Amino acid sequence: MRKLAVVCGLLVFVLPLPAPLLAQDQQSPSGESQTPSDQNPPEETKPAKAKPIYPAKKYELAGGYALRTYYAPFEPNALHLNGWFASLDYNRFTWLGFTGEAVGGGINQSGVNNIDGGLYGKTSVYTLLIGPQVYPFRHHKVTPFAHFLFGAGYYRNVTSSYGGFPGGNHDSLVRAWEVGGGLDLAWRQRWTIRLVQLDTTSANFFSNTSTYANRSLIRFSVGVVYHFGHR
Repeated sequence: MRKLAVVCGLLVFVLPLPAPLLAQDQQSPSGESQTPSDQNPPEETKPAKAKPIYPAKKYELAGGYALRTYYAPFEPNALHLNGWFASLDYNRFTWLGFTGEAVGGGINQSGVNNIDGGLYGKTSVYTLLIGPQVYPFRHHKVTPFAHFLFGAGYYRNVTSSYGGFPGGNHDSLVRAWEVGGGLDLAWRQRWTIRLVQLDTTSANFFSNTSTYANRSLIRFSVGVVYHFGHR
């Protein structure tokens, strides 16, 4: 009886062993074990492309070409002054800055094809203005802006003696204001392109006249903007 009990005990421990071995043989006919990594190899995932960020820098320095029309732009005697513009903007917030701007342009009316050119001479107009500049949608790939500036306007006309008429200079320094805006396109991390800027400026250089045509200055500008300084 003791031997029979020993044999039964051995059978209890030995008989369950073939079941796991049999299951392993069914999973891998070649006799090699398979792991979850062998069954479903991981797929390669590409990192998500980071979206570009256009943070507002503390300062913006802009400059470029400016075409300014003096008198009403569609009148026959309107003057088209070719020149330049330069501005420095301090961004107090991402949507609001304070801008200082200088614009200059001139035209020589003493051309060969201008019969009365000797009488009109060379005309130059300069403005120096400051004021707030607003970015309504903050700074992005394409950034619109608008401003309202105050300051001074300077008019200078120089004529030479012509046909018995003596030459002379005429200067006028008056108060001026400007309203307008433009559109910037981000180009590099610190550079943007001033696609367009349109402004209208009021400066009454002739105090003895009251017509708006004598003080209308319409300006079209293009240029580049450099951003620097950390907020």
